[in-house]
Amino acid sequence: MKVGIKSYSYCLNHAPETGSHYGGTPWEAIQSGKEQEYLDSLPKFLQSYDHALHYAPNQTYIGGISYEEFESMPTPWTANLLPDEKAKRYGKFGELMPEDEFLGLISACDEFELVWLEKSFAESVSKKLSEDPVITEAIIKRVVRPKNMHDLDEINKEVAERGALPLYNNNQVVGCIRMGHPTDHCLTAHVLMENLAGKASGVLALLHLLKNSGLDPKDLDFVIECSEEGAGDVGQRAGGNFAKAIAEVAGCVNASGCDVRGFCAGPVNAMINAAMKA
Repeated sequence: MKVGIKSYSYCLNHAPETGSHYGGTPWEAIQSGKEQEYLDSLPKFLQSYDHALHYAPNQTYIGGISYEEFESMPTPWTANLLPDEKAKRYGKFGELMPEDEFLGLISACDEFELVWLEKSFAESVSKKLSEDPVITEAIIKRVVRPKNMHDLDEINKEVAERGALPLYNNNQVVGCIRMGHPTDHCLTAHVLMENLAGKASGVLALLHLLKNSGLDPKDLDFVIECSEEGAGDVGQRAGGNFAKAIAEVAGCVNASGCDVRGFCAGPVNAMINAAMKA
């Protein structure tokens, strides 16, 4: 039996504010309290969404420009941006999603009321997501679930008194991610944020893969996920199944799945496992 790759997708999620607060290096600097100069200077170096759209490597990744066009671009790419006609959100492989919509997608991937969004923000971002050609009506409805929408005062109280982490957009608090357990270090708000961001990224990539391949979500029978995340409580560390959770949100109601881990080599291992299943 011959095995081949029939289709593929590539997506990017532009989340500079979330990354500057909770990415690995900034988070460690915040926790240590010893890198204030770095933290104070970080905002000056964050890439705007518009800049990200005009950045040649990003457009090449999502299929907005060809590899040949990319190779002909002068360097450094940060100073030699693409013209407006080449700076598109959607490419033939996938898309570059802005941060506010990505926060909405993270909320849609939350099953346990861990993500709270400020009401007006949730309503605004749900309308934006509704214009995305791959985002389904079912996902839109999950963004504006009443139990996940709260007043800003409630969100600030959850942050101040219960260990939730604030979510930012345009330097304003627009929501929070709550901890899953008061003593389980596997269920801190920071770990759960990483888990939900990984899940949301996987959902977006899978939705574009379904679109690019023309496959009906109901016809997909197995998903293999190969990120570097691990979900689970202290009794089953990294025992959670991202693949099936991602498939569920994407509407793949007949799909089972499993996770394959191998850090940077994870995708290769995942494709080998997929070929063995075929």
